[in-house]
Amino acid sequence: MKLNLGGQFSFYIPGHPRHVEVELKEAARLIDVLSRLGIPAAEVHLVVINGELVELQEAIVTAADEVKLFPPVNGG
Repeated sequence: MKLNLGGQFSFYIPGHPRHVEVELKEAARLIDVLSRLGIPAAEVHLVVINGELVELQEAIVTAADEVKLFPPVNGG
């Protein structure tokens, strides 16, 4: 699975990459994958899988998926 880390999410991964490849042998809940990587689900505002906006709590991913994570946006 290709994981694109928006905002501050790269800081949770050693070396702070913007993109990481996550090996998945079978389909998995995205929230569990993020937990294994140390990315707090509470900080994820939007999730896009293969170009489709999805709910984090319901998202299932496979090795072939491209996932984009986005934090809340603040500013003025």
